[in-house]
Amino acid sequence: MASFEKLLWGDSADPRRELAEIFPDDTGSAVVRAREWARDVIADAGVEASDELRAIHALRAAEPRLSLKPARFLAAQLRG
Repeated sequence: MASFEKLLWGDSADPRRELAEIFPDDTGSAVVRAREWARDVIADAGVEASDELRAIHALRAAEPRLSLKPARFLAAQLRG
């Protein structure tokens, strides 16, 4: 359940921080690595990058640790 603070003020957490935890990269380009992974997942699922809802669903199904905000961030990155 969301905390009262998040409900009242919104979630100001940077999605890139969670991506860096899930996709660690020594060179500091965790977002690039996550984007490449997401591109592969969406292609394997047969989902168009422009279909953000299905892309988010495919990403979260492939990586259960991925919360909604970083999944939306990746889907938006792929959509262009």
